[in-house]
Amino acid sequence: MSLPKRILILTLSVGWGHVSAAEVIRRALLDGTDNVVVQVVDALELARRWFSWVYVDSYWWMLRRAPWMWRRLFERRQRKRHRATAPAWVFRRGCVEVLQRIKFFAPHEVIVTEIGAAEVAALAKREGWFSAPILAVQTDFQTEPPWVQREIDMYCVGSEEARRQLIGWGVSANRILVCGVPIDPSFALPFEVAELAQALGLDPQRPIVLVMGGGMGPAPLDAIVESLQLCGKPLQVIAVAGHDQRMQERLERLRGKVALELRTFGWTDTVPELMAVADLLITKPGGVTSAEALAAGLPMLLTHPIPGPEERHLRYLVEAGVALRAGRLEDIPSLTAQLLGQEERLEAMASRARELARPGAAHAVAQVSRALLDRGASIDLLAPLATNYGESAYLM
Repeated sequence: MSLPKRILILTLSVGWGHVSAAEVIRRALLDGTDNVVVQVVDALELARRWFSWVYVDSYWWMLRRAPWMWRRLFERRQRKRHRATAPAWVFRRGCVEVLQRIKFFAPHEVIVTEIGAAEVAALAKREGWFSAPILAVQTDFQTEPPWVQREIDMYCVGSEEARRQLIGWGVSANRILVCGVPIDPSFALPFEVAELAQALGLDPQRPIVLVMGGGMGPAPLDAIVESLQLCGKPLQVIAVAGHDQRMQERLERLRGKVALELRTFGWTDTVPELMAVADLLITKPGGVTSAEALAAGLPMLLTHPIPGPEERHLRYLVEAGVALRAGRLEDIPSLTAQLLGQEERLEAMASRARELARPGAAHAVAQVSRALLDRGASIDLLAPLATNYGESAYLM
């Protein structure tokens, strides 16, 4: 029996969706095979503290305090086709322990699920820390120029639009597989909604609205929940704050003070069940959360997008007929009432969402990964993957 192949999945927890994607890919890789060893590494956990200040904390500061500044930087990066989110020395010096971990693990393959992680992996390969193939897995429906690194052997992307963008920036079409955004396939399970609602202490005869903010902010979930009092319907609201503990505390303080039934969660593994039981999701348009809602067949009301990529997600989802946009906080109650009062429209949005969904994305990524392990970086040999997943993943 041959020795197991080592796969390192490198992510960077700027947002929790990247970490979530890394985990579901890890599980997909281990599903049905014992001949691989998979290690997930969050570069931020090993990076020097100043790297977090420079690369992550400044990003969140701009989103919360000066979103116009982030929009300007993002649009300039797109327009100028910048191939880096930061100078190479920032990654080289700030992520030296990450580079050492990669070298020590000696991977047969590296998978990256975040743009900065892709730059770290490309730098490590370029400078001789490892020589294995790199598989880039994107967690958005749009992409950015810094993903284009000559050291990356294969791309798994979330949409045809992302594929077209990469080709426009010089990536060979034969190196791009449209897989969808990797999510837990349990979001597509056919739950018995009435029984599930009762198990959660909810009344299946009354409208259920799920409010989420992507796990790490910056959507004002408490203000959104308060605004729903003006909806004019007997709402049951489930608010999920994710890792934002301060937001969860603010939501908890609303219980008993708002004129609607409110349940609150911090980080929870029950999001598939919460999406299955909800009639409507109010959220910012993050790639992973949106992909989960598509798999669940859950119509969306999208608000407070992060300038740049999430604004493009919002446009994509609205044009696809699976979401409406709430441009202002004040618009949320009326749009919620409008959607909940149009059952046929909600059903049509749910049906369209399931058509767009790719719940098998993580397993499609795992199949590409195994092909790279078995055959090296010979892209022509990956073409048969185009037919194995039908419409859920195809090579262009």
